[in-house]
Amino acid sequence: MGSWEVMKIRGIPLRIHPSWFLVFLYFTLSAKDQFETLLDGQASIWNGWVIGACTSSLLFLSVLLHELAHSFVAIGEGLKVRDITLFFLGGMASLEKECPTSKGSLKIAISGPAVSLLLAFLMILLSNNLSVSNIILSNLFKQVGSLNLLIGVFNLLPIIPLDGGVILKSLIWYFTGSKRAGIKVAIGSARLISFLAIFIG
Repeated sequence: MGSWEVMKIRGIPLRIHPSWFLVFLYFTLSAKDQFETLLDGQASIWNGWVIGACTSSLLFLSVLLHELAHSFVAIGEGLKVRDITLFFLGGMASLEKECPTSKGSLKIAISGPAVSLLLAFLMILLSNNLSVSNIILSNLFKQVGSLNLLIGVFNLLPIIPLDGGVILKSLIWYFTGSKRAGIKVAIGSARLISFLAIFIG
């Protein structure tokens, strides 16, 4: 089943894959249950659904901002962005072609995790400031901040096609002058981490 174009942002088509709605529903239900537990069952069912939907909507916005960061930096490097697609694993900005320079490739790859980590910092900071005055909003921002932290850290793993794998490839490419060497090291890193994950698991 294909994705649906819902809007354009600075000429970039934003597409939603049907699998994203499963993610939206999952986080809505999860946040709703946590909210009801937080208030010890004293909140109305309607309030729980509203908080759950707000949490999922902020997560949607966070993933979109992550991909927009990649896209805008890519445009700054002279590349065309075909579209942004959100699906059950997160999101993906599809570029017309790969960046021809190591520095440009590095900037494009690192921009997404940088935005996610910045959002995590700001939301957790906001959550701490609201912890006394508004425990509901504090918990909401804490959840979304934690999810952004997870997105940022996970994407920094040196595994292709994750951002961390592209960052590693770009760094090796930059220091050796060889794109092929960067790809080999990134693939080797992915294999090593996969082996360790299987061994530890």
